[in-house]
Amino acid sequence: MSFGGLYISISGIDANKKALDTVSHNISNVNNPYYTRQSAVHATNRYVKIGEGLEKGTGVHVEEIRQTRDKFLDFRYRYELEKYGYWNATSDILGEVEIIFNEVTNSGLQKVMEGFWNSWEEVYKTPDSLTMRGLLHESGVAFTETVNHIDTQLDNLQLNLNKEIKNEIEEINNILDEIASLNDKIKLVEGETSKVKANDYRDRRNELLDRLSGMIPIECYEKPTNEIVVSLQGRDLVNGGYINHIGMTTDRPDGVMEDKPNKGYAYICWSDTGEHIELGEKGSLFGYIHARDEIVEKYRDDLDTLVENIANEINELHMGGKDLEGNSGKDFFVGDNGTIKASNIKVNPDLANFNKIAISKSGDKGDGEIAKEILKLREEKLLDDMTFEEYYRDLVANIAVERKTARNIADNQGKLLKQIDERRQTISGVSLDEEMTNMLRYQHSYVANSRVVNAIDEMIDTIVNRMAR
Repeated sequence: MSFGGLYISISGIDANKKALDTVSHNISNVNNPYYTRQSAVHATNRYVKIGEGLEKGTGVHVEEIRQTRDKFLDFRYRYELEKYGYWNATSDILGEVEIIFNEVTNSGLQKVMEGFWNSWEEVYKTPDSLTMRGLLHESGVAFTETVNHIDTQLDNLQLNLNKEIKNEIEEINNILDEIASLNDKIKLVEGETSKVKANDYRDRRNELLDRLSGMIPIECYEKPTNEIVVSLQGRDLVNGGYINHIGMTTDRPDGVMEDKPNKGYAYICWSDTGEHIELGEKGSLFGYIHARDEIVEKYRDDLDTLVENIANEINELHMGGKDLEGNSGKDFFVGDNGTIKASNIKVNPDLANFNKIAISKSGDKGDGEIAKEILKLREEKLLDDMTFEEYYRDLVANIAVERKTARNIADNQGKLLKQIDERRQTISGVSLDEEMTNMLRYQHSYVANSRVVNAIDEMIDTIVNRMAR
């Protein structure tokens, strides 16, 4: 055995040491959900000629530290994550809307409306009682304050959603910046002639792509230079080191709340052209935008419809009555600029003088016919072939049904994502049992190569130090 044999064994020691280092790296990242298992790929060194027609091996080297990853599962996971992001955001917002209407408890608008109608019944029984008139006035105030509060909370929810949208746009742009930076690092490490793999940079990049997929519906592919290209709606967001940020504008897209005043909400656009971006029911960002502009606004409109109709019907009858002073009745409810909505409805301040409540048709103080007619409104089907209370119960029921639908879809998407991720982890995740097996295998190989080195050392020692005597 020659010095060549020594070099061969040393190459085995070096290759197995690198493999053990890789195993150690895997084990240390066993609890990192974004880590991809790595393996040291061993390859034989080139052969050398030792005579006519004879060759011998020169050992082993580590060809590469390879990641074990299934790109198809990555694609599936990100595709499903886009839908999960939208439905999960929608479900969460509908849950908040449900809490705002507060019909889970006995202090919601339905209970207040019931008390309001009951007050009219009591006034009808004792029309000249200032006490009953005062209770009617207070129940009217309770009704207006309740709908004012609901409208204020819906408005605050929209403002919070607008802040969340701005924060998410900022987060998206930060992710795009980091992906572009990682592209540059990976390209530098994995140059054309380099056999080194920037595996940890790749793990971080894949983590960012997963996060980004939950927010917006992206497409991505890897270039021959190992840089990732991220696109949205066919336009590049990241291409190597190039970045096209998502921009913000207060100009509303066509068809969005055209009949409402512009409150300065943020909408997404291309930063380079200013064109609006359509996301198409994918990603949490669209979920927040859709909830702010469509869902919350829809239930506010329904509440406005209810409030306006109740107010108009009661006002019409109340104005036809006489108060205790013999004067014609005034509007019971008033708003701003002749328009009554949930945001501005209030009991006419003039009715703080309970004598001004007009519930007599004949002018007689003991006549409560107007109160009786107003009370009948409770049973009349004046809104979409429903009574006022049925309309409100239908509104609340629609919120619950929509929320349940969104929650079910989000839950199903979550289960699908879990299944796909489990398959990804089966391939890419670290198994301690497998790593311990590999550790023992590489350790035994390392020890065996060390023994060969010792044997060769003893042989050389014998030749150099003993045979020379």
